[in-house]
Amino acid sequence: MNVNLYHALGFAAGIAVTLLVFLLIRRIWLGKWRVRSEYDERQKAAQGVAFRNAFGTMVVYLLLGWVLNLFDVEISTSPLFLFAGALLGILVYAVSCIVLDAYMGLNDNPRRWVIVTAVIAAVNLVCALCNTQNTSARTANLLCGLLLVAVLIAFGVRALLRRDREEDEV
Repeated sequence: MNVNLYHALGFAAGIAVTLLVFLLIRRIWLGKWRVRSEYDERQKAAQGVAFRNAFGTMVVYLLLGWVLNLFDVEISTSPLFLFAGALLGILVYAVSCIVLDAYMGLNDNPRRWVIVTAVIAAVNLVCALCNTQNTSARTANLLCGLLLVAVLIAFGVRALLRRDREEDEV
């Protein structure tokens, strides 16, 4: 067999195992297969604003890449540059939702999502530190881990500000 075929089979097996583990953890954690978050009208409107902010950020980022491409800067054509742009859009969306208090539904448990996000961030950062051969995979894991750490920081700042505001009102 060809070495590339072994690589492809290993990659496919890794995705399948990851999906199965994710479904198992979700089944154990939630106690059921499907949970839908419930958002009120204010949260849905705030999510629309967050989508607009993220879209605008990605348009500006891609325009920056286009301008860099005009000046023959090689980084603007790399897949990692585009991946970083997508992560930047996701970060802007997540932070906008957190700032506008539209990040979780009315029936969601914030502690559960913070724990899941922290675990996923830690796994990505550990994978980035352990992966010494494939620099693009290491960079992608590092970017994903840093994105999730930034989301956790935004969530923590929002929780501290909310607690301080509630203490001032009492």
